[in-house]
Amino acid sequence: MYLRRLNYFRQWRGGLGTIESGTCDGRERGCPVPICQEAKRAALTSCALFGYALVSRVQLAKTTIRMVSAVPIDALSDPTRELLELYDANQDTDDFPAKVARHFADIFSSKDAFSEIPSIHTVTMDPRRRDRCLVSFRAMIQDTSPSPEMYLAKRSGGRCGGWGLADDASSADFNYADLRENTVVWAVNIPGESEWVASEIDGPNVSFTQSTLPETHPHKFPVPGTPHLGVQVKVYDTADSLKSTDLVSLVGILTMESMSSDLEPENDLLVPTLHVLFSRPLPLPLVPRVFPYSPAVAAFETLREELISWIATEGLAGDKDAAEWVLLNIIAKVQSRTPPLLPPSLTLSRFPPPPSHSSTPSLCTVLSHLLPVVVTLPLSLDILNTSPFAPESKHEELCSGWLQLPHGATCVVTEGGITEGGLVEKGLMNLRALQEMMTNQTLEYIFPFSRFTFDTDVGFLVLSEGRKSTFFQTHINRIKFNYHLSKRWQCSDNWWVVQSWEVLLSGTLSPSTSKKTSSKSEKPLRRWAEAVTSDDLIHRMTVARLLTLSMHQSEVSIDIWERTRALEAVREARLSAIGTQS
Repeated sequence: MYLRRLNYFRQWRGGLGTIESGTCDGRERGCPVPICQEAKRAALTSCALFGYALVSRVQLAKTTIRMVSAVPIDALSDPTRELLELYDANQDTDDFPAKVARHFADIFSSKDAFSEIPSIHTVTMDPRRRDRCLVSFRAMIQDTSPSPEMYLAKRSGGRCGGWGLADDASSADFNYADLRENTVVWAVNIPGESEWVASEIDGPNVSFTQSTLPETHPHKFPVPGTPHLGVQVKVYDTADSLKSTDLVSLVGILTMESMSSDLEPENDLLVPTLHVLFSRPLPLPLVPRVFPYSPAVAAFETLREELISWIATEGLAGDKDAAEWVLLNIIAKVQSRTPPLLPPSLTLSRFPPPPSHSSTPSLCTVLSHLLPVVVTLPLSLDILNTSPFAPESKHEELCSGWLQLPHGATCVVTEGGITEGGLVEKGLMNLRALQEMMTNQTLEYIFPFSRFTFDTDVGFLVLSEGRKSTFFQTHINRIKFNYHLSKRWQCSDNWWVVQSWEVLLSGTLSPSTSKKTSSKSEKPLRRWAEAVTSDDLIHRMTVARLLTLSMHQSEVSIDIWERTRALEAVREARLSAIGTQS
């Protein structure tokens, strides 16, 4: 029931308008889910807080009718014909790829038109046929190392070439001046993307499921053993801006072709191939919100406390102190490289194992309902010693690793699988790569004769079962508790809190928050500087900034400084209670 309510709410949220004072009732406004009085009160708080209100189903139906009627049916039903007609009207082959990108981007410039493009995950394609359907693919660029591909921009008879169009038989009778070059990359579906993101961006009827397209090259997906889709992408317009781990929305013509980098011509393995017509960079986070909001302080504080209680109840057995640290951890992002203002990692010790055979704690499930991208890394000696963590180039292609994650992702590292044993050289290298990424937000890509360092922006949350983490500094110890084995994890019925948190989380940090503190905070800052080391002071300033961000404020106030000191005092006391150093 909760998930159904949550999906309804996310579906309706895109068309939410201004709340009418005192008249926001679920049934009266056409809400598909009856709302109890308590839920109505909380929903009213959230609506007033963020300026949202539910629209009626009649309004939604009218919008849908207008959307369908405005869709360019011709380009959707036969993109190849649209491409050929554009070519006939523009015979300049040098500038044609750029014209194609502009033309199709203009056709699908509106949100309604773009949403009508079928997702690549919904397409059923027979490799023996040439359907050449138009699809969209929300993807992460995994490998940009394949060599460019040569193609005939003008086929025999002056016909359009490229985008998967080629003469049926090879012929030596062609003009070398008609040869052009396209860029080939490998893209995968976004690793760790939460289920609700697809319905939020693409609509309520689209989500990532096991694709009907063939799943090939599993070594090029960061999370081993996870259903995924890898696609060979051919870009005819400029692709210089595409880099590894970039998140993009690709729109193009889908075919089944052999790998362009395959050195064995007899290999008849066909892979999904997307001939890009145009692309769009995806925002960070994937579902952005406006920052900051300016609601009543009391209402916002109530919402924040409800969120912390929800995380504590569902994922931390009621430990609100730990829940607040988790809250601050998951909103931390890279603010600056010079000077380095990097997101701190968080390690929770004495975190119990899940009650089932699954290695995924319930906290990970809680976070997946709040964050767009969450990946669980279950550490064990076997994974450390055998699995790749950093991407590595082998046999002219880039093999992925656990840590090849997009900017804005959250990685939950669990130590429940660590047992007695030793680390081999590969395990030590993997552990070093993980620690380096946590500390400096950089990751080395391994190539045959060199290594290249790439910037990252990934948050890390470490869950350790012992009194101390095996490999990482412990920041806060958990209150000891046991799972109730008879009760399975369930989402809270407070669905409005989850929706409101998405707005809270997705707001971007204002420059005034990241670059300065208010004059009111200078006195407590000087007092702290005299009492702690420089490293501790930097840590507390970071915590204060994150507290400010979590409250959607732009300046660090005296109250926030005092709350930071109190939060740190509780954390240090809990660490001292188990004989560790903060």
